[in-house]
Amino acid sequence: MTRANFPDSLVRMQQILETLAPLVLLIALGSALAHIRFLGAGFISDLNKLAFWIALPALIFTTAQNESDFGPQMWRLFGVMVGATILISFVAWCVSYAMRMPGNARGTLMQSAYRGNLAYIGIPVMVNSLGALPPASGKKAMTTAIIVMVLTMAFYNILAVVILQTYQESSQRVNWRQTARSIATNPLLLSGILGLIVPLLRIHLPSFVDQALQSLGAAAIPIALLCIGGSLVIVPLKGKLSWIVVAAALKTAVLPMLVFALGHLVGLNPLELHIALILAACPTAAAAFVMVRQMGGDDALASGSIALSLFLSAFSLTFVLWLGS
Repeated sequence: MTRANFPDSLVRMQQILETLAPLVLLIALGSALAHIRFLGAGFISDLNKLAFWIALPALIFTTAQNESDFGPQMWRLFGVMVGATILISFVAWCVSYAMRMPGNARGTLMQSAYRGNLAYIGIPVMVNSLGALPPASGKKAMTTAIIVMVLTMAFYNILAVVILQTYQESSQRVNWRQTARSIATNPLLLSGILGLIVPLLRIHLPSFVDQALQSLGAAAIPIALLCIGGSLVIVPLKGKLSWIVVAAALKTAVLPMLVFALGHLVGLNPLELHIALILAACPTAAAAFVMVRQMGGDDALASGSIALSLFLSAFSLTFVLWLGS
């Protein structure tokens, strides 16, 4: 590294630290408060409900209202996420076959390899990362990221049901009506759809309602990160270690590489590729554990991959932010 490049590298590293360090501190705070029992398991559960049902939907709704143009770039970005999800699922299937995993572990590995924590980790990283852009550009980019995230989460849910049902070993039958209702009533999905419909219908919310939603949305990120930290104390790292390592590596290393390759292939611009890579580099979502338990998967593999991928995502997100800076 030359002397001329050294200051630029320091600036880029400072930008990355300013993006990730506040998020890591909030996660660490949540973990510490849960460890000393300042935040009990019941309170963390309630806080998670507040984030999932109220705060994050408010943030997604208010952000989605800014979008009025579903141009080809947005659909290309969503297509990259879908294509990479299908590819990593196939890679995970091949790996599980080579490792002679039983059927329920195979389905769990496939889901753990693609299903990222886009709401609790992706949104905070995105907000901090895009905050350095000029206001107009940052607002537009954040709105695009939110819409693609909502669409991707819907695809994640549908694919997870198909995969886990295919490799289910228990005799318990899946209640498809209940599963479909759960997906259709997901507050993160509904808030994104409503946020798009409201401006299209030329509905203008009263200013006090909009301000209340903005305030709730501002609280979403710290609440979500405290929940992530608290959950680390509750969710144990258990299960077959080699399977857990493979699942976490597929999610935080292989999936971002697939997104990078597909993004270049379809011609995403640098900002769009940056958004896609952040979404891809997120750790495995806690929702993966919930669905695995409901559908007879390997819950030890799911919980272990969630915990380990959260640790590894600090490195994958750092690298992604380095590429985009």
